Amino acid sequence: MKRYVVRVTLFGLILAMMVGCASTPVASDATPGTVFEQPIVQVQKAAVDALVVTGFDVAKQELTYVEGFRPRKIGLFVGSGGETVGIWLTEQGPNQTAVKVDTARSLAGIVGQKIWNTDIMNEMTKSLTK
Repeated sequence: MKRYVVRVTLFGLILAMMVGCASTPVASDATPGTVFEQPIVQVQKAAVDALVVTGFDVAKQELTYVEGFRPRKIGLFVGSGGETVGIWLTEQGPNQTAVKVDTARSLAGIVGQKIWNTDIMNEMTKSLTK
């Protein structure tokens, strides 16, 4: 009986660590980018706003990098949420800013999670073209 309890406890701890760990977003050369004809300060504000509108909690907010985490939700079969989004901003000139967005998903929750790159970029575009 004692061995059974130890095994179940160990399995539970390993499973909890796998579900709780989300990958870190990475901006690679393969990640498509967009250039906005706006100063970096305005684009950074649009990035923060886009995260909030799409349901993310802003975890990191710097001039050249913004990161958000979408809280987990429990669904009928698979939970959603748990994604981490990174937004990289590169100043190309006084009124030109390049943006890359990448969504990282956790290993265990990948089935119920979504890639948010397009949704966030669309929200930023709406905000910056008003």
